[in-house]
Amino acid sequence: MANRTYEYNPTGGSPVINVTAGAELKTAVAVLLTKDGAKIPEAGKEATGIVLLGDETVAKGDDITVQIRNQGMWAAGAKIEAGDFLAVDAEGLCQKATTGQYILAMALTPATAKGDIVNVAIIHAGYEA
Repeated sequence: MANRTYEYNPTGGSPVINVTAGAELKTAVAVLLTKDGAKIPEAGKEATGIVLLGDETVAKGDDITVQIRNQGMWAAGAKIEAGDFLAVDAEGLCQKATTGQYILAMALTPATAKGDIVNVAIIHAGYEA
């Protein structure tokens, strides 16, 4: 019997996925995939990825593109320094991760105020100790 080689590539090599919005969303916010579509996760909890910049708002049921790995852009919820580990806040914006929060990304650029766009590396690093 011949040897077989299997390649496991769950995302097809793409750092983005196309999903349905499960609620009204803004762009550049973190979302969690649910059975009802992509929604804002609870503050500090796991997130799947970040809605790509595009239209300012997205209606429930719209098709959206979510970045799940590599570098992306995330709207800040507060002041952030480059190198900070980031978690999601109650609005889906990024904040500096604190103990017990899920680290979705690391800031590559700073933010001085809420609403600034931060360049991030999406790393899914687990929970802040």
